[in-house]
Amino acid sequence: MNTNDEVIEAKIDDLYMVFIINDKKYALSSKYIIEIIEILPITKVPFLPKYMKGIINLRSNIIPVMDARIRFDMEPIEYNERTCIIIIEKNKEKIGLIVDAVNEVVSISPDKSMNMNSNKEDCKQNFIKCVSEINNEVQLILDCDSLMEIVEDMNNEINK
Repeated sequence: MNTNDEVIEAKIDDLYMVFIINDKKYALSSKYIIEIIEILPITKVPFLPKYMKGIINLRSNIIPVMDARIRFDMEPIEYNERTCIIIIEKNKEKIGLIVDAVNEVVSISPDKSMNMNSNKEDCKQNFIKCVSEINNEVQLILDCDSLMEIVEDMNNEINK
């Protein structure tokens, strides 16, 4: 890899998608986001946690879908025209994250971020990777690894 490629890669790694849940802004690294889609029909799967809404068929790909509001212990709302599903992929595993709205893509400098000092298990349960300043606002950055563990757990539950 030459120096220009490294600079481009570093810039891509610093880009984050900001989205809204219950009037609060959260962010997720854009390198894991493959697309944002409108709400599709969701097929319920028995015996899953309430925050797992079910699965969608996206161009012949079956993708589990999680409602971020319910997972973050917030009141569910009726989906509207701004509600969307962020499709996240890591290590060939995909999950859809239902959010109230997508806001913007921003660059976050590592020196503006602070890792969470709490217990690693607590962070895994809460999906919080770090806190960062975005446009003079403190916002929570979600941990993609923790989100993707849900896909593993769901697959294990379905295959029992």
